[in-house]
Amino acid sequence: MLGSRFVQVVLAAAVALIVLGGWRATTVASTQKSSAARATWLPGASDTDEGRIRQRATAAVLGALVADAASMGLHWIYDTDKIQDLLSHHGRRDEPAFFEPPSCPYYDYDSGFFSPYGDELLPVLQYMADQDRGTLDGPGFAEYLAAYYRNYTGRLNKSSRAMMEAVLQGGRKWPECGDPRDTQANNFVKVIPIVARYAGRPGLAQAVDAAVRAQQNNDEAVELAWAAALVLEQVVLGHSIAAALEWLAGGAPGSRRPVSKSVLQALASVLEHRRSNTALRDLLYAPGSASKAGEWGASCANPGALKGALLGAVQASGQPARGSRAKAAGTSSSSGGGGKADSGAFARGVRSNMLLGGDNCSRSVLLGALLAAEGGLGSIPSAWRAKTRGLAHAEVLTEQLLDSRGGGVGAAGAAAE
Repeated sequence: MLGSRFVQVVLAAAVALIVLGGWRATTVASTQKSSAARATWLPGASDTDEGRIRQRATAAVLGALVADAASMGLHWIYDTDKIQDLLSHHGRRDEPAFFEPPSCPYYDYDSGFFSPYGDELLPVLQYMADQDRGTLDGPGFAEYLAAYYRNYTGRLNKSSRAMMEAVLQGGRKWPECGDPRDTQANNFVKVIPIVARYAGRPGLAQAVDAAVRAQQNNDEAVELAWAAALVLEQVVLGHSIAAALEWLAGGAPGSRRPVSKSVLQALASVLEHRRSNTALRDLLYAPGSASKAGEWGASCANPGALKGALLGAVQASGQPARGSRAKAAGTSSSSGGGGKADSGAFARGVRSNMLLGGDNCSRSVLLGALLAAEGGLGSIPSAWRAKTRGLAHAEVLTEQLLDSRGGGVGAAGAAAE
């Protein structure tokens, strides 16, 4: 039992906490607007009901982890024909999720475990949940993350190993411990718990910057992660994925933080292909090829990985880009937001993405968070939740983290800010 990866991941987190000696982060000051102020950002008012925001935030975190675990069995296979052969051979054409035996060529995890990307989301969630106010500061998180990686028994990628060695062997502090050039998908998988904690609250931009630079200390990595965070935040606040993407592509008016030209170009490309209904496969792979890289590529390299996740999510969603909150987000208590949202969008989107292979797990983390936030907890198949190892622990951590949000913020709070 103690040999299981989940127990080892939990032990790694415990060791990291010991390393920090119970140190607590202080809250970082911010001038970002509250949820009530953001009501003017998009057509139709944002949902300012804290209970519904919290439900969607919970769905985002759990949806990201379930989607990652569901995709892990077919992770990093850069040949879609091979994926189809595996499914046919094992009689799994109708259900690729939680494929057995897990067939990633780069690591060997048991079915139901998180991929290295899901395992990289966990320390963000664990660290923030342990803080008195659910905050995330750069110096403390960098030490925590390095200790987590040191005790992790799974596969560490280039930037993960580099930051661990920079902190533990080189004695480097945040942000110098982060890779100055790496911009891969590790950046945007970290934003899910951060958005859950800060959606509509001050501090989101600072926390994203702190988390990303701990491992990838460059502006491009931060900007791309910030784009993912802004889109997810708007969905958690009650808007459709499509509406959030159009708002961001328009320069994110009202966000009080400029969006880089490269981000705007990336979002414009996503929306262009959404409107033309371009198949995501035709962007990840070259025309007529099951394995040759296409315009965006199927790897963890950005901006292709981010664009792939966003396009996959908005295509699966089917929700409108414009309209009132009732149409775009709904107020159904059973879904925690989602109203008329397609209850099958989450499973459909995750399945479609995993069949595209390549680095489908990093895409699944963000895609799953967006679709679950839009559709609510009920959109995550119960059978998938049951198969996801470690999800119960993640649920406890998520509840603990969201308790740090406190009560709702009204118009008076926004005006004061």
